Amino acid sequence: MRAFAIIIILLFLLISCDKGLSPELAETKAGFSGTVTFIGNWNSEAKQTYVVAFKNPLLSIDDFSIFNLKFVSELIPFGSSTYGYSTNDAGAVLSNIDSGDYSYVAVAQTIRDTLSLARKDWIVAGIYTLENNLTQPGILNIPQGTFVENINIVCDFNNPPPQPPSEINNLLKSFFEMKKIK
Repeated sequence: MRAFAIIIILLFLLISCDKGLSPELAETKAGFSGTVTFIGNWNSEAKQTYVVAFKNPLLSIDDFSIFNLKFVSELIPFGSSTYGYSTNDAGAVLSNIDSGDYSYVAVAQTIRDTLSLARKDWIVAGIYTLENNLTQPGILNIPQGTFVENINIVCDFNNPPPQPPSEINNLLKSFFEMKKIK
């Protein structure tokens, strides 16, 4: 009888101690990853190429700012035919990604040797799209606690996407806004 009681107590302890004091599972860190595919010949003058993500749309030159820029990948090696990236890469220049919408995810190149936040220093080589419309940026939605994969970008050097607003666009926008006021 005593042996039976010991066996029951041991079984009870084994069943009830399942995972002991194991920590709660951590929530998945919000972020995204994908592959960049390059088509055509690289610009021989390109010194730096990155995947970048902006939270808000690039409607004016002022939107091209450190406050709107949320991700800058590692430097993409010159001449690559494909490049895998992730917001979790340790070498990312900037990775400030939370859940929510990102209005502009792109591959940008510069002929400068140093990083610059001047819009004039960058050419957009490819954009993330939702329906393979290489002229219209797709909005990237990252749900709470989700890591989104397959945010793929095609950079066709022979057919680059439209460039985000420039100073000329801002001047025209200001001009037409002033016309509305009068």
